[in-house]
Amino acid sequence: MTGTHSGDSASSDWRNRAEDVGRRHFGREERLRLGFATSGDEDPGERGESDVDRYTRALDELSGIRRDLNNRGANAAEIRGLESIIGNVRAARGALLKADRDRPDKAVDSGPYARPTGRLAKPTFLGHRVSRYLKFEGGDSAGLSEKNLPVLESFLDIAEALEITTSVLQWLTYERGADTADHYTRFAIPKRAGGRRLISTPKPAMRAAQQWIRTNVLVPLPVSSHAAAFRPGKSIVDNARLHSGKACVIRLDLKDFFGTVTFNRVRGFFESLGYNPGVATVFALLCTDAPRARVTLDGVKSLVIVGERSLPQGACTSPDLANLITVRLDARVAGLARKFGYTYSRYADDLVLSTDAEEVFAVGVISAVGRVCAEEGFRVNHHKTRIMRPPNRQLVTGLIVNDGVRLTRSDLRRVRAFFHRCEMHGLEAVSAEIGKDAQAVAHGHFAYIYMVSPGIALRLLEKHPWI
Repeated sequence: MTGTHSGDSASSDWRNRAEDVGRRHFGREERLRLGFATSGDEDPGERGESDVDRYTRALDELSGIRRDLNNRGANAAEIRGLESIIGNVRAARGALLKADRDRPDKAVDSGPYARPTGRLAKPTFLGHRVSRYLKFEGGDSAGLSEKNLPVLESFLDIAEALEITTSVLQWLTYERGADTADHYTRFAIPKRAGGRRLISTPKPAMRAAQQWIRTNVLVPLPVSSHAAAFRPGKSIVDNARLHSGKACVIRLDLKDFFGTVTFNRVRGFFESLGYNPGVATVFALLCTDAPRARVTLDGVKSLVIVGERSLPQGACTSPDLANLITVRLDARVAGLARKFGYTYSRYADDLVLSTDAEEVFAVGVISAVGRVCAEEGFRVNHHKTRIMRPPNRQLVTGLIVNDGVRLTRSDLRRVRAFFHRCEMHGLEAVSAEIGKDAQAVAHGHFAYIYMVSPGIALRLLEKHPWI
């Protein structure tokens, strides 16, 4: 019994001592007492310890003292004094961390991580399928300057231009085969000719990055004069007017237009401007996206990549990139059109050729244009190819061009029916039915009609003044 009591007392003593001085210091005292160390020996626990580590340990010990004071009901003055000390320690630790991060010997000029200020500057991997050309070297800075384009040479340069951290940029560009997060809001809308069109609207962080690229890199570049879509001051009316009153109008459609402009083509385009492969790759990652399927596994919902990265419909950069990447296609088809005596224009994925000649070999023209499109990496949807001659209706970008440019009867009927429905059921009821603001939809319909036929639009306004 005595032995047991004595053991309990000893156990209590060393535990109390360890709590008073801390386990690390108690362990050193015991090693000295038992002869396993001398007073001149370095504490193994402190061997190689940095200033940051020592300040962190001091902060932990002070925090423990504060808890002890609180537990013992110490007076407020003691606690405030200790909190002041802890604050100073924390400030010192922060300063040390910054100094440690920014010191010259931490900078790396080459290799996978170049961190001149502690930030990721030269990543070598942003996903299995997209990192092959992630090399931040080379490029043509002089050529970029001549084009009045921003000169960027590293991952860090891009992040600073976008006014985000390299961590955020890596988050926006890293491609995972499956992920729970998504940089786009995805939904489908019905096509006029049937089927559904996938729309991918970028979320704020991605949208801001794309907007910077569009404003600073894409907009300053010239596009083909034959491209009628996605250009300021150009409309479907301007495109249709080029082919009005012609003896023969040929219309071809490019299959999966945005989907055909793949990641590699976008990367190659940016590289052709003078950007090094790394910068071009990052730009391409910001401007393209892969189709994804929603999968639930073990209760976790993930988005899994199911196709190749390409231009997403909904991104502000996609129309500009499509026009810029098709510059050579437009030039080749326009040259072919001149050879055969045709006028050529392209509105997005609609290629239109027209001629005043009565006798033309339209099938030969279609075949030649199809070969050029294939050589440029595009596919013609032959099911939508049309050869239109008077007196049959000639339709270009949804407008009749037989004798001037005018609306189709079906479009007018549809708009009038919508206005009537709004008046019969009320704007709120129609808004709830279609899931959109009925007033805004009516304004859009009116603007479209006014663009094509101002006279008809004004008569509609007289009949429906609420528009």
